[in-house]
Amino acid sequence: MKTKFRSAAALFACLCAVPAQAQYSYANEDARPLPPAGSTPNQLIPAHGGDGGYMTVNRGISREQTAWHVRAALNVAALGCRDEAERETVAAYNALLSRHKASLAAADFAVKAQYRTRYGAGWDSRHDRDMTRVYNFFAQPPAQTSFCRVARDVLAEARRVSPDQFAAFAADALPRLEAPFTDFYRDYEAWKVADRAWQGRLARR
Repeated sequence: MKTKFRSAAALFACLCAVPAQAQYSYANEDARPLPPAGSTPNQLIPAHGGDGGYMTVNRGISREQTAWHVRAALNVAALGCRDEAERETVAAYNALLSRHKASLAAADFAVKAQYRTRYGAGWDSRHDRDMTRVYNFFAQPPAQTSFCRVARDVLAEARRVSPDQFAAFAADALPRLEAPFTDFYRDYEAWKVADRAWQGRLARR
């Protein structure tokens, strides 16, 4: 089966930042701390939900959406992980599409049916918008190194998963694929705390 890629844009979903709670350490207290992982000072990150977790595109979704989001994440990895394991990543993604073709097709059909029921005549535009947000989520540059590493592990494991177990596999895989991004969010919030502290010291001088 040929690889079917969907373009992953560099723009991210516009989500609200929240006050940070973590700590951030840096070597020189006189120097302004830098945002982590090459991010920008005005980076927008998801808000926290009632349980303290980040309200990402992967929250509160159905079993079928979970499987499809895993497929989207691994699509982004095959498209964007340009490292020493690039060929292996693409080959493993192709193998996943072949081995789990029926499971993925069923998930796609079910997700679209859910959108038709929920949104009526305009379901397709809403579906396209939401899927773009999913692809953009997994394409966020600050977490790509860690994400690519996790994606390779997930793709390797997918080779050993029987097609009838793919949904269960996806339920375990999605939080792992998301973790590099939520780890970055925590680092970013910690940086915001450190930056405010630095500005406070500067103002008192």
